[in-house]
Amino acid sequence: MSRHAKSTAVPAKAAAHAPCREVVLLAFEGVEAIDIAAPASAFSKATLAAPGAYRVHMASPRGGPVRTSAGFAVADTVPMQAMDGLIDTLIVAGGEEDALRHAIYEDGAGAWLAQAAQRSRRVASVCTGAFALAAAGLLEGCKATTHINACDLLAQLCPGTQVQRDRIFVRDGALWTSAGVTTGLDMALALIEEDLGRAVAMQIARDLAVFALRTDTTPQLSPALLAQTDASVRMRELMAWIQGHLTQDLSVDALAQRAHMSPRNFARAFAAQAHCTPARFVAQVRAQHAAALLRQTDWPQEKIAARSGFGSVDTMIRAMQQHLGLEPAQCRPANKPT
Repeated sequence: MSRHAKSTAVPAKAAAHAPCREVVLLAFEGVEAIDIAAPASAFSKATLAAPGAYRVHMASPRGGPVRTSAGFAVADTVPMQAMDGLIDTLIVAGGEEDALRHAIYEDGAGAWLAQAAQRSRRVASVCTGAFALAAAGLLEGCKATTHINACDLLAQLCPGTQVQRDRIFVRDGALWTSAGVTTGLDMALALIEEDLGRAVAMQIARDLAVFALRTDTTPQLSPALLAQTDASVRMRELMAWIQGHLTQDLSVDALAQRAHMSPRNFARAFAAQAHCTPARFVAQVRAQHAAALLRQTDWPQEKIAARSGFGSVDTMIRAMQQHLGLEPAQCRPANKPT
């Protein structure tokens, strides 16, 4: 895919909007189903939590039913050209490579995005939808992300874009981009939180049974997921148990006892399967949990350290620096206490 010849940044317009925010989700033949369904579900639930907050439109280059990559169709999409008014939030999904390229160039989605962005308060992409934004000239000089497997290609095709390879979503002013598939839900919750507040976003997360409200500092490949890749069923179950019991004794001796193994054999088996020591895994998971609590709560750092299983704030800070490359202040909005 080639970059648009002349790039322009998404304008951060402060135009007056009606109380009901118009959300446009752009789909196309071969779209990834979750890329569309996850944000649509989040914004629809936000409308239930805050009646009249959003009106969600499913658009496509030609309108009508659109086949997803999963084989079923999204019915009754609106032709994108019919969306000719002010747009609050414009989100383009990702999908099959050939289908996305066809939508961008043959069906005119790239050109339409370029002009639609000028009348949108904010523009976003899910997964490889970032390539559509790039073709529309919207990523030049901006920070952005996409699926971890497509980051190198995005960097190659868009040398003027600062590709963030290890983020589940990235915000650069009025431009938002998210990583692979399910991260579109994380980004949608963040967009809703910006509009309606954290309490509403948390309620939607609970309604959708989201395990945790992940932030833009969350890596695409979590330590827990990487550790589970080559692990046995017994070790995967233990790793899952650890994540739900961070305040308990998670020493090698305690974990070995739970796994019904000797400490020596357990340490060897865990390192061989998880590709890291038990202590490192525990520290990584605790650091991730602390980062999430800093984002989601107003709790002081002492309480967050305790709830994450750290003996002190200093220990928590060192773990976050070592395993996440973050300081607590980077995870907490400026208006929250430290």
